[in-house]
Amino acid sequence: MGYSASSLSENDTVYMLLTDRFFDGNPNNNGTLGEEYRPGDLHYYQGGDWAGLTQKLQYIKDLGFTAIWISAPQENEKYSRSGDEAGYHGYYTKDFNRPNSHFGTEAELKALIAAADNLGLKIIIDAQLNHTADYLEYPSTTYSPADYKPAAPFDNPAWYHNTPNIVNFDDPNEAQNYSLGGLDDLAQENPDCWQALMDAYWNPDTDSGWFSYGFAGSRVDAVIEIPPQYLALYEQHTGKPSFGEAFTGSVDANAAFQNYMWGMLDFPLYFQMNKVFCKGEAWGGVKWVLDQDDKYNDTNRLFTFLDNHDRSRFLANAGDNWAKLRLALAFQYAVRGIPVVYYGTEQNMAGDFKYTEDTINYYNREMMSSFSENTTTFQYLRRLNRLRREYSDLFTQGVQRELYYSHGDPVYAFSRRNEKNGNELICLFNNSASEQTRTITLNPGGASFTTGAQLTDLLNTDSVIQVQEGDVPNSRSITVTLPPNSARMLTSGCPAEYHQPVYTQTRVIIHYDTGFGNTLSIRGDTLPLHWDFGQRCENVDAATWQFILERPVSGNLAFKVLLNDTTWESGNNHVVQAGGTIELWPSF
Repeated sequence: MGYSASSLSENDTVYMLLTDRFFDGNPNNNGTLGEEYRPGDLHYYQGGDWAGLTQKLQYIKDLGFTAIWISAPQENEKYSRSGDEAGYHGYYTKDFNRPNSHFGTEAELKALIAAADNLGLKIIIDAQLNHTADYLEYPSTTYSPADYKPAAPFDNPAWYHNTPNIVNFDDPNEAQNYSLGGLDDLAQENPDCWQALMDAYWNPDTDSGWFSYGFAGSRVDAVIEIPPQYLALYEQHTGKPSFGEAFTGSVDANAAFQNYMWGMLDFPLYFQMNKVFCKGEAWGGVKWVLDQDDKYNDTNRLFTFLDNHDRSRFLANAGDNWAKLRLALAFQYAVRGIPVVYYGTEQNMAGDFKYTEDTINYYNREMMSSFSENTTTFQYLRRLNRLRREYSDLFTQGVQRELYYSHGDPVYAFSRRNEKNGNELICLFNNSASEQTRTITLNPGGASFTTGAQLTDLLNTDSVIQVQEGDVPNSRSITVTLPPNSARMLTSGCPAEYHQPVYTQTRVIIHYDTGFGNTLSIRGDTLPLHWDFGQRCENVDAATWQFILERPVSGNLAFKVLLNDTTWESGNNHVVQAGGTIELWPSF
């Protein structure tokens, strides 16, 4: 393949996957059964590899993505120091210069990237500049046993900070020089260490290192733990865009890294989107993040996400509410930045179905469930990816302006407008269980639409809205009715006809006034319901709650309602047929 002629760009949409959890194309590299390879035990290897990913590239292409973020490719230590986890994720580096034998050979990695290139897909490497596996047990400066150490030349204890684990991540010295979870912290300031690290990623003199395989960019792990000047040196050295991972809700902290890197994962926005879409909070936190966009060098180079390998699955956090997932995806694709979607989202993978983050790094890293193109979420994501391509002048160049926000209101709206050609997209979101109607004033003095213009919803072209004269002088407005948990993307012109898939829903309507501060949940016998934990219901009004399921699609579900997920309703179990509606008046 060679050094790639293509580079990561603002026009990309990214499909993120764990190589080991995607598809097993070569069972011969799985490892030793019962040791590091334990199918079903997600702490260990499950068999996914580069050969398997190569076989499934067309699937990702058909979804509409343009780039794939894969696991760190280098050889990993077999187990963690405690032995309770294998290096399937790529973060227990043993040899920076050799491929992970469980993922495949050099030839298979080259074949993967060449096949991706033929399909117009870019491959993103997950780069590790901060640490190796845990070999030096603090405060020891020698390897014990002597052969338990990283591969040369990284087997020099002087190349590491001999320090305890990080406790205070807000202290830059501690964050950058102490150990992250026991992993041996590389001393980037050691010139020999740094040169060896850079050579491992790209050596133009010998046309070797990971970027010689054809990677188009990189995600850099744990950038808070790396002195920032080295992030700039790395990106300059590789010659490819990189984006960093900083686990922080602070826009100031996140934005500072864009002085050293091309882009950043947008953790501040992630935390606030999680509150809105999964916990039912109002839009204030999202607005708080977006109002600080001027702190970034370029917000179009922020990588937005709803979940990932370090966060619980969205549907686990959102009570398996697929309508919420569609709403959140629409927001993610409309808002400034580059969308990153975690593998299996299109197959409605939900981890353990629990509304918790206590089980992250296990259930959220399950094996890919299927490769069906018939799921409604697959089709919805394919539509969103197509819109990003067809309206790239708006999504990658358009200025984002807030159009509607009211404290506590479940409706939020903004526009994406290309100031050069005048094209504009009006994006509206209803994060509530009930239908909402709002009159939205378009940009006063700068609206792209004339009175009487017809605006068509790109997510459902049957929905057409007419532009009206606004109450503000020289303004326009629209009056829009938004169904529950839905989004609209409105623009002028004559877009090609598009109809959303038919969503088969099981509806549980509960009539009960819980009183202020209380909630209802349901437990049942069929996933996403479980008798051991509840799924939270949505509040429609003071005396009405609902729970809507889109799986299973057949059969009957038995369930009961709980107050605050602790007090069971009296009486027998309820039974509803999949795809049907049941109304209840429970007593407790």
